[in-house]
Amino acid sequence: MVTKQEFDLASKSAPSNLMAFLPKMISYKSYIQKAVLDIASRQELQDVCDSRINQGMIDKLCKLAKNEWLLSGDAQSLYCAAMSVATIVKEYDWGTQYLVGDGLYEIAKRIQNS
Repeated sequence: MVTKQEFDLASKSAPSNLMAFLPKMISYKSYIQKAVLDIASRQELQDVCDSRINQGMIDKLCKLAKNEWLLSGDAQSLYCAAMSVATIVKEYDWGTQYLVGDGLYEIAKRIQNS
């Protein structure tokens, strides 16, 4: 398990190490966006279309992100996985709460516990 302190360190180092973080985030996000289509229910997909937040769908996104994070299991990869899920949630028009404050760490915990 990655601690909050380790996660915060990875988060703070991301802007200065963008060339290391960005390709991983893009890769994770692409994988998650495609893979979720195979496991989402009709209702979950409709909720995406209707911009209605669906926690079950977020759980599925986190489970898929965990598959990618576990390849390395480090704080940097968890940050990238969490950022990928949070930006997908934002793109679904479900809000930005996971991109601000402790929201990103909340997603990171959900990924680790999924």
